[in-house]
Amino acid sequence: MSTPNAIPGQERLPARPVVSPEAVARLPRWPLWLLCVAYVLPGFIGRDPWKGDGLAFGVMWQIAQGHSHWLTPTLYGQAVGGGWLPYWMGAISVRAFGSWIGAIDASRVPFVAMLGFTLIQTWYAAYHFTLRDTAQPVQPAFAAPISARNYARAMADGALLSLVACLGLLGRGHETIPELVQLGGFTSVLLGLSLLPANAQRASATLLGGLLILAGSGAPWLALFAALTAAILAVRHTAVSKPLIPGLALAAGITAAIAVLLMLHGESAAQWPSWGALQHFFGTVAWFMWPAWPLAAWAVWRWRESLGEWHVLAPFTLLVLTTFSAMLAAGNAATLVLALPPAAVLAALALPVMRRGSLAALDWFSLMFFSLMALVVWVLWLAMLTGFPSKPAANIARLAPGFVAHFSWWPTILSVIATLGWATVVFWRAGRHRHPLWKGMVLSAGGVTLVWVLVALLWLPVMNYVSTYRPLALRLAAVLREQQGSQQTAPCVQTLGLNQPQQALVGYFSGAALIPGLRGGRCPLALVLRPAHAVAPHDIQHVPEHMDSEIRAMRQAERGLLLWNGHRPGETDENMRLYSKSAAK
Repeated sequence: MSTPNAIPGQERLPARPVVSPEAVARLPRWPLWLLCVAYVLPGFIGRDPWKGDGLAFGVMWQIAQGHSHWLTPTLYGQAVGGGWLPYWMGAISVRAFGSWIGAIDASRVPFVAMLGFTLIQTWYAAYHFTLRDTAQPVQPAFAAPISARNYARAMADGALLSLVACLGLLGRGHETIPELVQLGGFTSVLLGLSLLPANAQRASATLLGGLLILAGSGAPWLALFAALTAAILAVRHTAVSKPLIPGLALAAGITAAIAVLLMLHGESAAQWPSWGALQHFFGTVAWFMWPAWPLAAWAVWRWRESLGEWHVLAPFTLLVLTTFSAMLAAGNAATLVLALPPAAVLAALALPVMRRGSLAALDWFSLMFFSLMALVVWVLWLAMLTGFPSKPAANIARLAPGFVAHFSWWPTILSVIATLGWATVVFWRAGRHRHPLWKGMVLSAGGVTLVWVLVALLWLPVMNYVSTYRPLALRLAAVLREQQGSQQTAPCVQTLGLNQPQQALVGYFSGAALIPGLRGGRCPLALVLRPAHAVAPHDIQHVPEHMDSEIRAMRQAERGLLLWNGHRPGETDENMRLYSKSAAK
C-alpha cells in the first residue's frame, strides 16, 4: 500500500495499492463461465430431497397441489417459517414445469437461478466498488497507465473466485431453502450500495428489490436493519451526492419490513446465544467462511486508512451486520451464508496488498488439500465398485448396508474430464503466471469445484441411497394400500414423533394423508417415531404440556396392532412404526 504524503494541517489521504500493469490481466470469460456452471449445477440434479431441504419442498408441493394457502404456507396444517417468496417460487415452478421434468427438479429451477444470480451480483458489486477512484491503484510513473475498468474487472474476478471458494456455500447454496433466496436478496443490497455513488436510480431499484426479497423470504429483521444501515451510510457519507431517491427506496424497504414484522407478530424474534452457542458459532465461522474470512480481515487491516471510504465501509458494514444476525440465530448455520458475498468483496481487496509468500502458502494449501480430497473421492468410488481397498469398502458397507454400486460411463467420463481440468489449472498456476490479481484464488475456487463435481458424480448414488426417504415411504404406501382394501378413500394417518422434514418427505413419496400430532387423534392409523432418548414414565411430569400429551398419544397408539416398521439404511435409530389404533380400544 502507498500512502501519499499529506501536507501539514491537511487531512491524510487514503492509502492506495501499488500494482503492475500486468496485474490487471483479464481472466478469459469461457473458463470463468465454465467454472460457475460446474459449481452451480451439481447438487441440484440427480437426487431426491433430503432432510435439509425436505420441509421447503413439502410446502412448495402442498401449495402447488392446493393443499396449502398461498398467503399462509403450511405443511399439513402446521405453520412454517421462511416467509412466502421461496415457497411461491417453488410452487409456481412446480406448476409450470412439473409435468415435464417432475416436481422435484421443477421445484429447484428457481433456486438454481438464484445461486447463479448471487454469483453474478457479487461480481458486479465488486466491480463497481473497485471502479471508484479511491479504490484504484497508484499509477506507475514509467509504465503504461493502468485502466480503471481493467483493474475493477480483475478485482471482480477475484471476488467471484473467493465466493466460489467458500466452503459454506457448497452445501447451503445447493439446497431449496429460504436462506438461498435471502442470499440473492442480500446480494442485491450489496450491489445496490456499490452503485449508489454513481447511479442513484439503478441503485435505488436494486436496493428496494433486495430489501423486498429479504422481507418476503423470512428475514424481515435483517431487511429492516439493512435498510436502516444503508440509509445511515447514504445520508452521512460524502460519496452519495443525491440521497433523495435512495432515501425514498430505503423508506419503502423499511415500511415493507415493518409490515411483515407486524404480520408475524414477533415470531421472528432473535435470542442472545449462550456462551456454548457462541463458541460453536465462531468455530463454524472458521470453516464456513474459509478462505474469505482471513483475506477479508487482512484487507480491513491493510486498508485501515481507507476504512471510511465507500468501497471498504459499505461491504465491511454489511459483513458485520450479517455476522451479528447469524450469531443471534446460532442454531441455524444456514443464515451465515448471507455473510459470504460481502466477505468475498473484502477478500478481493486483499489480493493487491497480499505478500507473495502469503499467496504462495494459500496456493500450496489449496493444491495439497483439494488434490488429496479428490484422491479420497476416487479411492472410495473404486472401493464401492470393486471392494478394494477393503477397509474403505467395509466402512461404506457399514454406513450404507445393502447398497450395490454400478458403473456408469457418463459420470466417470465427466469426473475424468474434471480431474484433467484440475491438473491443467495446477500446471498453469505452477508456470510463470505471477502477475494477475485473481491468480491467488484460482486454485482455491478450482479445487472446491473439482471436489464438488466429483462428489456429485461419483458419490451421489450412495449418498442418495442413505439420505432419501423414497424406498421407506414406498414400503409404507404398500401397507397403506392393503389397509385401504375396497374403500374408495385412503384412511388418514396420525404422525407422532416425526419432525416436519420427515412428515414432508414421507407424505410426498407415500401419498399418505398425514395429520400430525394430536389433531390426528381420530385417524385409525398412527405412524410413530420414538425419540432417540425416550422419556421415562416417572419423568413425564417434567416435560412440557404439549409433549406430555403427544407422549401419552404415542403410548396409546403403541398398544395397537403393529402393521409395519422400517427405517432408512444405516439409520436404525430412526425406526418408524405403523399401528392400527382400533386394536388398542
